Amino acid sequence: MSLRKPLTLVEWTTHNAARLAAPGLEAPFDDLADLRRLVGDARVVALGENSHQIREFGLLRDRMLRFLVQECGFAVYAVEFGAASGRAVDAWVQGGGGDLDALLMPRADGYPGQSAEGRDTLRWLRAYNATALHPVRLAGLDVPAAGGSLAPALEPVARYLADVDPGAVRYVRTALELSEPLAGGSGLVPARARLGLDAAVQDRLSTALGRLLNRVTVMREIYVESSGRQAYENSLSDVWAAWRTDQMQRAMSELFGGAPDAADLAARDRYLADSLLDLLDRSAPDTRVVVAAHNAHIQRTANPEGGPLARVPMGHPLAQELGADYVSVALTSGGGRTVANAPDPAHPAGMRQSAADAPEATPDSVEALFTGVPEAPALVHTHPLREHARQHGLSEPTRIRMDDGFLPVAALDAYDAVVSVPRSTLGADLTE
Repeated sequence: MSLRKPLTLVEWTTHNAARLAAPGLEAPFDDLADLRRLVGDARVVALGENSHQIREFGLLRDRMLRFLVQECGFAVYAVEFGAASGRAVDAWVQGGGGDLDALLMPRADGYPGQSAEGRDTLRWLRAYNATALHPVRLAGLDVPAAGGSLAPALEPVARYLADVDPGAVRYVRTALELSEPLAGGSGLVPARARLGLDAAVQDRLSTALGRLLNRVTVMREIYVESSGRQAYENSLSDVWAAWRTDQMQRAMSELFGGAPDAADLAARDRYLADSLLDLLDRSAPDTRVVVAAHNAHIQRTANPEGGPLARVPMGHPLAQELGADYVSVALTSGGGRTVANAPDPAHPAGMRQSAADAPEATPDSVEALFTGVPEAPALVHTHPLREHARQHGLSEPTRIRMDDGFLPVAALDAYDAVVSVPRSTLGADLTE
């Protein structure tokens, strides 16, 4: 009597993946029952994407956010957007005045801080909040301008210190003066500019930020007494953002100079993680948060030492701190069109975006798991799939697509679930 061969991982995925409604389709939430089971009672659900500016990912995240808000009681939408700037966007989401596109501050390359699909999500939140019994808050988790400039974080600090401690404003002014010539549309611009910058100037900038961080930290009680706790916490967060951005820029410059340090490259992700953990600490114990960020940020696992990737992505400390209260869902696609980011020192953002064909799924990629599900978006839970693979000694995926290439990642450990759409297209802000 012959033993039955175990299902391959592709066969297992084909049999067990939940089929989802097409992105953008107005439909009941019945197809998201598997997402509810996956989330359970978790406080934080992170929804990823393998590339920014992809229409289907924006539409899928929008629909999943609506489900999590309306059906599961999630009350905060936290995004990969500057924390200081995010406070003004949150006021708009709560019904305040102003123009959304202006609040999102277009980057140096002309694109707003959120994709067209992401801006539509914010407009839905504003409309939802207008009648909601429990309005949803918006939180920016990120360093300013994707690491391209210290100004969005330091300028509010200067205004705050002018009221509570005028003598400390000099540290902010020094940091702004030294960093202004380095600023650009992303962290790539200052990182390259620092290659030709005298080490003493870099050290002066880092010293000014260190002195500022020390001042704001040791004066906590006096500042709180003068301004209140919330204003102080916001300013402290902004100082940390500026300090982490400086460290991130220095690490990226070392990477371009041929001396990468994966630990130092994690400065931005550490700020992302700490921003979220601070948000949870300041919120009611039952507050639940939906996070929207790149797959590379939300993974639960650390990256290998000595590589070009941040040693500690945001999701790793979140998973360590929150355990089962953190659920990470990667979004990817089987094919279609995607974004290629080519380094370009002459470009205001330090890189130039263009359309490209999504690379074909390789046998060792997570995308290959979905080759038997070509007809609809599909969601697969990685834990039972991983158990099946290890029980039968099957090779697990070791890569996931990012833009027009692949990143090394043990996907079944890094994510609690993966959603794949059959084909991706560019978002409304990009043209072919």
